[in-house]
Amino acid sequence: MAIHFEKFKKNSTNDRINNFRQLVTRILLKIFWSISPAMTKRFVKNHIFKPADYQIDAEERKILENGQKFQFDIHGKTIRGWKWGKGPGILFVHGWNGRGIQFYKFFKSLRKAGFAIITFDAPGHGESTGKTSSYFEWTDTVRAILTSPHEFNICGIIAHSLGGSAVINMLSKEKVSVPTVLLAPAIKLKQILFNTFNLFGIPSVIYKKVIEEYEHRFGYTLKNDNPSNLISQVNTDLLIVHDQEDGTIPFLDSKQFSKTLPAVRLHETNGLGHKQILTDRKIVELVTEYIISQNMSTRMRHSDLQHTFATDCQPVEITATNQ
Repeated sequence: MAIHFEKFKKNSTNDRINNFRQLVTRILLKIFWSISPAMTKRFVKNHIFKPADYQIDAEERKILENGQKFQFDIHGKTIRGWKWGKGPGILFVHGWNGRGIQFYKFFKSLRKAGFAIITFDAPGHGESTGKTSSYFEWTDTVRAILTSPHEFNICGIIAHSLGGSAVINMLSKEKVSVPTVLLAPAIKLKQILFNTFNLFGIPSVIYKKVIEEYEHRFGYTLKNDNPSNLISQVNTDLLIVHDQEDGTIPFLDSKQFSKTLPAVRLHETNGLGHKQILTDRKIVELVTEYIISQNMSTRMRHSDLQHTFATDCQPVEITATNQ
């Protein structure tokens, strides 16, 4: 699910080439569909829902080696994660083609503030198993961590892109109140996904059947579980950080919901794009201060909250896997 927007100049060479590729792909897939729908759906899944490899650098590798490993299973896939430190947990949820370690610039300041760091590789990403992945599996992975018998003691969530979509879905279902920051979230996910299919020239009759299979398997529907339909049901304030020049997830989507929903606050950036927002020093400081201030506020009014992860915020232990 290579979620992105491509901008081509009207009547440009790129536009003509892209239109030709779409046409050829659409014709070929329709031919394959008439011969074998099952084979065609499998082909689409393996190409659109297969994440690319994320190559970690030496610094990221060293940080991972110093983390306490844990793992659990979701829908037949093993999810591998890491924890650093003790104290109230801050959960980091990465986006498509990413890994949990992408957020490492945030770790030092939050640990210094007394928080534990918790992150994971989503299904089909990094050290977690699976060749493909989906928004629905992402959502259930986040839900598993927040409702885990290990009680990860999550007192804050920071999520990027598709990870933000999954967090919105989870928060709306569980009705939890946890300080949450969404970095360039894919709020209008259904529209983004359909645009991606169209960009690759995949006929709607095919991609709708593929989505139906995912919906049936995981118990969700893209119509009802589109984050744009769920964000108003979230029982917590949201800070969205989004760059005006984001070429992957439309900035205007975040701006729209920040204007219509009182619980959504938008911090606009300029020149960071979709990924630099994860490493910018000023954003790290902003997000850290927000998480700290929200947790202080939570402690003052914890008797009004419904969710123990957000109210107790006491250190817990988890079972480590072999290093």
